[in-house]
Amino acid sequence: MSQKAKVADGLPPDPDNPGWVKGWGVVRNNPWHLYAVCMTEGEAHQALREAGSEYEVTYGSHELGYDSFMSESFSVEP
Repeated sequence: MSQKAKVADGLPPDPDNPGWVKGWGVVRNNPWHLYAVCMTEGEAHQALREAGSEYEVTYGSHELGYDSFMSESFSVEP
């Protein structure tokens, strides 16, 4: 069984999803594992060094008490 994700205190609530918070996730997609949810991108990259090379950093929403994490996609205008 996977260890529980490290979730930073004080993450801002996700206004679109009650019970969810916004933050920088450290995730592995296959098999799925949420390693950490951090306040800043820098903290997430520090956690990424601990988690290992099969993980990635992405910004999104985390459902408190679960291992759910929804990444947000960003589009950059040319």
